[in-house]
Amino acid sequence: MKASSIIAITALSSSMFSLSVAADTPDWRYVEGGYLSYDGDGGFDPDGLQVNGKYLLDPNFYVNGEFGWAETGDIDFTTLTLGGGYRLALNSTTDAYVGANFERIDADFYDDNGYSLNAGVRSMLTPELEVNGELGYLDLDDGDITLKAGAYYYFNPQFAVGANYEFMDDADVFQLSARYAF
Repeated sequence: MKASSIIAITALSSSMFSLSVAADTPDWRYVEGGYLSYDGDGGFDPDGLQVNGKYLLDPNFYVNGEFGWAETGDIDFTTLTLGGGYRLALNSTTDAYVGANFERIDADFYDDNGYSLNAGVRSMLTPELEVNGELGYLDLDDGDITLKAGAYYYFNPQFAVGANYEFMDDADVFQLSARYAF
């Protein structure tokens, strides 16, 4: 009886240890780029390209940036996001974060500066699969609550492909990206 209990405890401990070692914390040093598509109100549906990245300065503080270019018909515009934030490891596979950003939109018919605030969670479900969710506030002309969800599949620790979908009041945004983590 005692030997079988020791074997059961050892097997359970080993499986719990291997799960925590197998999936690591999300990477906060990466650059990515890819396809960008807006689904706007009133049939305004531009698509284009985007590039973005994050860089962890120390164990908790990060900087981030994003540049997007999109067009539909004879209308094109660019977006720029520059900011930073604070990440907190919730456990060995999941991080929570808060951030603040400068926002800029430059279009043929509209130019504005503003800011955004966000809070989210990133988690490695397996060594290959990262999922994320984010709640935000974007203020360009008028305020807008945003909700973003996404997932990335890692072919190895450096290369991943993923998709994000962000819900906003005036336009939803879909991104399909390739990521390089360093």
